[in-house]
Amino acid sequence: MTSSILFYASGLLTLTCAIIIWRSVLKRIPEQEPTSSIAAIMAVAITLNIWAIHLLDSLTPNGINFTLATGAATLILLIHAIYSIGILRHGIQGLGLFLLPITAIPLFLIPVLPEAHTPNWIHTSSLLETSHLLLSLVAYAILTLAALHAAMQIMLDRALKKKQISFLVQALPSLISIERHMFAQVKLATILIGASILTGLSWQWVEFQQFSLFTHKVLLALFAFGVLVLLQIKRHRACWSTRIASRAVLTAYALLLLAYFGVQFIKAMIQ
Repeated sequence: MTSSILFYASGLLTLTCAIIIWRSVLKRIPEQEPTSSIAAIMAVAITLNIWAIHLLDSLTPNGINFTLATGAATLILLIHAIYSIGILRHGIQGLGLFLLPITAIPLFLIPVLPEAHTPNWIHTSSLLETSHLLLSLVAYAILTLAALHAAMQIMLDRALKKKQISFLVQALPSLISIERHMFAQVKLATILIGASILTGLSWQWVEFQQFSLFTHKVLLALFAFGVLVLLQIKRHRACWSTRIASRAVLTAYALLLLAYFGVQFIKAMIQ
C-alpha cells in the first residue's frame, strides 16, 4: 500500500468527521452524541497518517529527513491529535466545523504536490536541529488552533453585534470559551516559538559559528514571536479589545505560515 493511498484515506476519514459534525449542527443533534464516533474515526485517520509518513522514510540513521510532504503531513497529524484530545476532554466539536475540512485538503494534495517527495528538503544532522524542527512544528500546530479560535471569535462577535444568530453561530462555543482556549493556546505557542528560535540560533552557532539572522525564515519567525509577545503584554494590561487580539493572532499565524511553508512551497511550484 503506497503512502498516497494512505493520505487519501486519512483525508476521507477527516472529511467524514466534518460531515458528522455538520450534520449534527443542521439537524440540531446534541453535541455530545457524535463525540465518540468522531474520536474513533479520527484515531483511524491519525493512524493512517502515521503509517503514510513512515512509508516516506522520514527517519534515517543520520537524522530526520523532512520533505514538503512529511512536513505538511506531520503538521496535520499534530493538529488532529490535539483536536482529538480536545473533543474527548472538553467536547470542543464546534472547532471541527472549520478545522477538519481545512486539514483534509492538504492530505489530498500531499501526493500530487510538485517536488513534495524530493529527498533532503530538510535533513537534520544534530539534536539541536531536530529539536528546532520538532518545536517549530508543534508550535505551528498549536497556533493553527489558536488562529481558528480567533477566526471564530471574530465571526461570533460580528454576529452578536448585528444580532444575526444563525444556526452556524449557535453551533459555535461561547465567546468566553473561545477566548479562554485561544489565549491558552497562544501562551503555549509563544513559549514553543521562543524555544524554537533559541534552538535554531544555537544550532547555527554550533554548526557554522555564526547567526544567520537575515533570512526570510528567521525574520518572519521573529516578527511572529514579537506579535505574540506584544499580545500577551497588552492582554495583561487589558489594552487591546477582543477583536484586535484575534487579528493579532491571525497576523502571527500568517507570518509563521510564510516562514515555515510559504517560501518552500513557492520554490517547489516554480521548479
